[in-house]
Amino acid sequence: MKRPRYPGQARRWSDGGDRDPDPHRRARTLRGSAEAFLDTIGPGNTRRAYGIAVVKTVDQLDGRDPDGLPGPSRSLGSVTDDEIGAALESLWGQAAVNTWNARRAAVAKWLSWCREQGWDAPQVPASATRSTPPESEAPVR
Repeated sequence: MKRPRYPGQARRWSDGGDRDPDPHRRARTLRGSAEAFLDTIGPGNTRRAYGIAVVKTVDQLDGRDPDGLPGPSRSLGSVTDDEIGAALESLWGQAAVNTWNARRAAVAKWLSWCREQGWDAPQVPASATRSTPPESEAPVR
């Protein structure tokens, strides 16, 4: 059995069990869609790098309950583009340029994948643009 990615995840499903009986409904939450996306990534290092960005963004958007555990996961469609931008800025706005670009790209890929599944999902807003490293003269594409 796979270990839950989030503390307390197993006790949060509506039927009290450790699995939601409707995986499509589960996948349309922030946490469920993040898990479904990360399950599609094979290489361990890529999965770890994407996981850092996606899981931290989900945790930022879902918030915490009084015990410090992640709260009930929000619907993916309830999140706005601006909320995604604010979460990215809050988490990595002061990070190195390459870190910002990597985390932003991972979140953008996750949200793009969700839309490819036919789910209502936000986008990374235009205000959260890629940055060019200061020592680089290569233009950002």
